[in-house]
Amino acid sequence: MRKMSFWKTLFCSAMAVAAFSACSDDDTNDGGYEGIPEITVDGGGSATIAGSLAGGKIEQSVEVVSKGDWTLSFDKADDQTWCTPSALSGKTGTTQLSFTLAAAETERQASITLTATGYVEGIPVTKKASITVKQNEGGTTTVETNVKEIRDRLDFPVDNASGTANAKEITESMVITGIVVSDYVGNNINNHQIMLTDDTAEPGAGLMIRFKGSLGDKDTDYHLTRGSIVSFDLKGGFSKSYYDTYQVQFEADPDIEILDASDNTPEAIEVSDPAKLIDYQSQYVKVYSQPIESIRGEKYYDPQVASSGYVNRVFETKNGSTFQLSFNSYSSSWANSIEIPAKAGYIKGCVSINQGAGNISPRNASDLEGMTEDLFTPETPDPEKTTISQITEAGRQYEIESATVVATYTGGFVMSDDTGAILVFQGYGADNIPAIGDVVFVSGTVSKYGDALQFGNDAEVSKTGTDEVSYPVATEITASNIGELMTKPVVSFVKMTGTLSVSGNFYNVEFPFDSEYMGSISGPNTDLNADSYDGQSITVEGYFVNNGSKNGSGRYFTVVATKITPNTSDPIVSLDEPDDFAATKPQQQTLSYKLINVEASEVSFVIEGTNADKFTIVKKTDDAVIVNAIGDNETDKPYTATLAAQVAGKTLTSVELKQNGVGSSEAGYISMDIFVSNGDQYANPSGLGDGATANENAANGFKLGTGKKSGVFTSEAVGMTGDKTLGFYAVAWKDKKATLYVKVEGGGTINGSSSFELNADGGATGTPPFKLVEIGDDDYYTVSISGLSATSEILFSTSPNFAVEGDSSTGRAIVCGVQLF
Repeated sequence: MRKMSFWKTLFCSAMAVAAFSACSDDDTNDGGYEGIPEITVDGGGSATIAGSLAGGKIEQSVEVVSKGDWTLSFDKADDQTWCTPSALSGKTGTTQLSFTLAAAETERQASITLTATGYVEGIPVTKKASITVKQNEGGTTTVETNVKEIRDRLDFPVDNASGTANAKEITESMVITGIVVSDYVGNNINNHQIMLTDDTAEPGAGLMIRFKGSLGDKDTDYHLTRGSIVSFDLKGGFSKSYYDTYQVQFEADPDIEILDASDNTPEAIEVSDPAKLIDYQSQYVKVYSQPIESIRGEKYYDPQVASSGYVNRVFETKNGSTFQLSFNSYSSSWANSIEIPAKAGYIKGCVSINQGAGNISPRNASDLEGMTEDLFTPETPDPEKTTISQITEAGRQYEIESATVVATYTGGFVMSDDTGAILVFQGYGADNIPAIGDVVFVSGTVSKYGDALQFGNDAEVSKTGTDEVSYPVATEITASNIGELMTKPVVSFVKMTGTLSVSGNFYNVEFPFDSEYMGSISGPNTDLNADSYDGQSITVEGYFVNNGSKNGSGRYFTVVATKITPNTSDPIVSLDEPDDFAATKPQQQTLSYKLINVEASEVSFVIEGTNADKFTIVKKTDDAVIVNAIGDNETDKPYTATLAAQVAGKTLTSVELKQNGVGSSEAGYISMDIFVSNGDQYANPSGLGDGATANENAANGFKLGTGKKSGVFTSEAVGMTGDKTLGFYAVAWKDKKATLYVKVEGGGTINGSSSFELNADGGATGTPPFKLVEIGDDDYYTVSISGLSATSEILFSTSPNFAVEGDSSTGRAIVCGVQLF
C-alpha cells in the first residue's frame, strides 16, 4: 500500500473539495486517472435533449468532456427500458453520447447521472454531471408553464391561521407547471415552500406552494433546486391567502415530476416603484436602491435585532420610496456574515408579503452582490395636499389636512370629508386608533388593497378637533349591484344582510341571494357584540372598504361596521349530515336540526330525487327528524335522494341521503363505487383513468404507489354487515414486483391470507388510462371477512405498515373489479 504523510493528505483532500487539480500529474495508468476528475456535458454541469413520441435515435447528441473514467446511470432504473444510450461508460477525453428512444403514447423523461472518477494519492474523488432526456410530441426541450393561468382559476380565501381552517380544497384536477425561483439552499422562505413562476415579466405569474415534506438535497427530500421546472397536480391541496400571500398548501403531498433539473431561472424583473412589489408576489425581481443610513455596516441578518426569528432591512429608492428586505433565521448561515455596504445598486430576490406590503426576500448571497455603485441622494417630494376624492394613484404621498373619523375597527379607521371616504390601515392591535367624531390630519403614502386605495400603517395621523357624525342613506347590497361594487370598489356607506359565521378572527356573512361573493366584517370592535350573533341572520351597516384581496379579483365584500343588528324575520334551519345507510338491514338515523326565527311547527321535511321512494321519514320532533332506508339495496349501485327542510314550501337547507349497494360475486373488472379512487395520474392512490381497460373490457379501481413511495387506498364505509367475501383483480407494475396487503378497520376480521404477491402486467405502465393486457385467473384474489359493520372500511396498501412511505422497493399495484358480496 502506498503511504502518504498527514500534511500531504490534508493538502490533497482540501484540493479535492475545491475541485482543484494542481496535485495531479494528469497521467493515467492501470489504476485509473491520477488527479482531480472533471466532467462536463455540452460545456456545463447539465444538458437537456429531446426526441419525439415516434421514438428512434435523437438527432442531437451530448458532448461529454472528461478527465477521468466515467460511468452512466439512470436515476430511475425503469427508464433504461425505453431510453438507450450509445455508451454506458467512457475514458478521459471527448465522447459524443447519443440516445435512442422507444415509441411512446404519452410524454416522459429520463434523468441520467454521469460520474467521473480520479485518484489523488490513491484516494478516489468523483465529479458528476447530469443529462435529461425528454420524449414528447414535438421532440422539444421547451417546457410550457402555466402558473398565471392556474393562479387565475383559483380562489384564495383569507386564512391567517397556521393550518387550512378557512382554506378552499382544490377538488378538480389542476396540473401546474412552473419554474422554481426560490432557493432551498439559501432557505429564506423555509424548506417546505417553493415560489413557482412563469418565465415572464408580467405581474400575477407567481404562486407559493407549501409541502409537508422538505425540499432539501437528501435522498428522502424532493430536491426542488432553484431554476428547475416542475409539474404536479394541485388537486387535494388547499388554496388560501395567508397573510395576503396567495398559496396552495398540501396536507398530503402530490407526486412531483421534475421536467428539467437545470437552472432555468428567469431574468429578475425590474420594479422601479416599491409600491408595485405587491403585484409581483412570489416572483423574482430586482430594485435599484440603497440601504438607509442607520443600517450600513451591520449584517443583513443579526440575531441580536431579530424579532420572532426575522430581521427586516429598510432600503430606499431614488424617489424616496422605501421597501424592506426580509431575512429569517433559516438564512442566518449566510446572511449573518454579509455586511450591508454603504453602496447603491440592484437588490434581487423573491417578493413576499409583510404587514400589507410587498418586500424582497433575497434567495442567497449572490442576490446581494449588486450593491457596488456610489450612494445617491434620494428625492423627498412633499406630500400632495388634496381632498379624498383627488387621491387616485397608489405609491404617491398625499396629505389630508382635515377629515372626520366616521368608522373604526381593530386595524384602523375610515375617514371622510365633503368629497369622499378612505380607509386608514394602522395595523391590527394598534393603540392609537382615533375615535368616531375625531377630526384628523393624515399624511403618508397611499397603497392599493385589491382595487381600493388606502393609507398604510406608516401614515402620520394626528387629531386636530372633533365633529358630529351623521351617516348618509345606506346602499342596500343586492344580487344586482354587488358585482359592480366588487369590480370597482369605492369606499361607500352600505347595508348588507346575511347569516354570520364567526371563526377565530374572521367574521363572514353569507348573503341570502346566490352570489360568488361573501360578506366580511373587518375586525369588528367589541361594542358591536359580533361574536354573540354567530349563526344568526344579521344586518350590517358600515363602510365598504375593499374587495378582500390585496391583488384584486377578491371574493370578500369587506365592511368596517358601524352597526350590527340581529334580524328577527328571516327563518334559518341548520340540519345534521347523515351517515350512509347500510345496504342490508339499514338502521334509522336521528338528524338534529336548529331553528332561528321560525317555529318547529312551521318546518316540514320532504324527500326528493331519483331514489326518493327508497327512503322514508320515520318521525319529526321539535329538534330532530328520524329517517331510514326502506329496505335492502340488492343492486351494486347506491341509492341516493335529498332530504329537504322547507318553510312555506321554500327549501331552506338540504342533505343527501345515500344507501350503499352490494357487490357482485361474478368476477369482472368494474369495482363498486366505494372502491374507486377519484385521484388522477399524479395522486397516490390514483384512479385508473377514463377509458381504462382490462383485457379490452372496461375497468376501474385504483393504482397504489409511485416509483419512490408506497401507497394506501381506504374505501368508503362498506354499508354492509355480517360475513362477506372481498374479491378483486390485482397486478404489479410492468417487469416489477409488488406485495398487496389488505386489512379491515371499524369492525370485521379477515379469515386466512391478507397479503398477496402480485404478478406483473404488461399494460401496467405509464400513466392513466391504463390498458391492462395480461390479467388472468391467477390475478383474481378473494378474502373472507367476518363480522363487518356498516361503518367498516377496507384498506389496501403496498406497505405492510399501511402508510405512504419513501420506499421504492414496495413496488406499484393496480387493483380493479373490487366487489364485496
